[in-house]
Amino acid sequence: MEVGQTFKLDIEGYDINGYGVSHIDSKVIFVEKALIGETVIARLTNVHKKYAFAVKERVLKESPNRIKPKCPYYDLCGGCDLLHLTYKEECMIKENKVKQTLRRKDNVIFNPIISSNQINGYRNKVMVPFTRDEEDDVLYGFYEKNSHKIVSMDNCLISTDLANKILYFINRYLNIFHVSIYNEELHTGVFKEVMIRNTSLNEYMIVLIVSKEIDFSQLIQYLTNEFKEIKSIYLNINEIKTNVVLSQNFKLLYGNPVIIEDILGLKFQVSPSSFMQVNHKQCEALYSEALRMANITKNMNVIDAYCGMGSITLNIAKNANKVYGIEIVEQAIKNANENKLLNNISNAEFICGKCEDEITKLVNKEKIDVIVFDPPRKGCDPKFLDTVIKMAIPKIVYISCNIATAKRDIDILEKNGYQLKEVTPVDLFSRTSHVEVVTMLELKTD
Repeated sequence: MEVGQTFKLDIEGYDINGYGVSHIDSKVIFVEKALIGETVIARLTNVHKKYAFAVKERVLKESPNRIKPKCPYYDLCGGCDLLHLTYKEECMIKENKVKQTLRRKDNVIFNPIISSNQINGYRNKVMVPFTRDEEDDVLYGFYEKNSHKIVSMDNCLISTDLANKILYFINRYLNIFHVSIYNEELHTGVFKEVMIRNTSLNEYMIVLIVSKEIDFSQLIQYLTNEFKEIKSIYLNINEIKTNVVLSQNFKLLYGNPVIIEDILGLKFQVSPSSFMQVNHKQCEALYSEALRMANITKNMNVIDAYCGMGSITLNIAKNANKVYGIEIVEQAIKNANENKLLNNISNAEFICGKCEDEITKLVNKEKIDVIVFDPPRKGCDPKFLDTVIKMAIPKIVYISCNIATAKRDIDILEKNGYQLKEVTPVDLFSRTSHVEVVTMLELKTD
């Protein structure tokens, strides 16, 4: 069995990333963009001792769940990877992904996935690189899968219509006025990327990312005349040759320093560097499910670790006696305190520091009933988990965007006195294989 060989395969199931699963003798074959129940001709792309990867070349027997992708860039772009199947099938794959990953957990309530009623145009943040083609025209798009090559596009299905129009407008300006475009390989040129953020209140923020400062006053005038929804425009100057897109060097060029979001009835100031879930409606569903699992009452004290700008913390405050938000990023804590004042909330306190250090201080000071955490994709720091275990906080609500690292952390907690009680997948990233999950663990009492 070698790379490049083709085989006729019957697709028996899905793996956790939505690849079709088949077998050749005792070897498992993972087939990209193949659906359960299909017979396909597939070409091997990667061969290992016990498994191999393949791409679908032709479909001989088609699944009723296969649909024609509405995106013309689907075969090239590395963004959405599930546009070839129905949304119902997508949700089934994601729900099973969570169940399969946590399948060794006994006596756990696995709730159905919280699906979305808006699977297109939902993203409230896009980062879009610009480049020049061989004919010296400026183009923009997203990166090809497993590549740093930009797929030129003028419309993204999961971005808002207005974000697509703003990007097209900026691209026309860059072409007409011959603005210097950054070359990643040579580290020459100026204009790199555009970040667009928007809120459910229809406020838009634009961040122009450059290698050095140039005058964009004319572009700003054109943009703000054309799009009244733009409330804020920043310049981000990133002079270093790096894969990190944004530097800490932000300069406000127009309008307000923040835009305003509403999450479950509370207002939040969103800055260029604020963390916010990319799907507003599903973010509210996620937070509502976390709050339901936490079951917080007026006599309870709660910790929200990795609290960011305080979007979960301040919603916890509605029902708690006291809630403490902990975050190591100083700017995030500043933002959280501003949001606390904006909503006139008095029973929330934000602390800047390492979560493991601050949790110990808080538990030694007063009884903590629940801890909520929503860590980055890499999961929880081992020292943080050790501290949670030592402090014996009765209930944990763990929100994760990476089920693999969540399982790792849950395994550690279960080996040290906790029991996983409930799991709910939430579809925040429609048309992609990513899934968010809310879990609840309780400290064993026997």
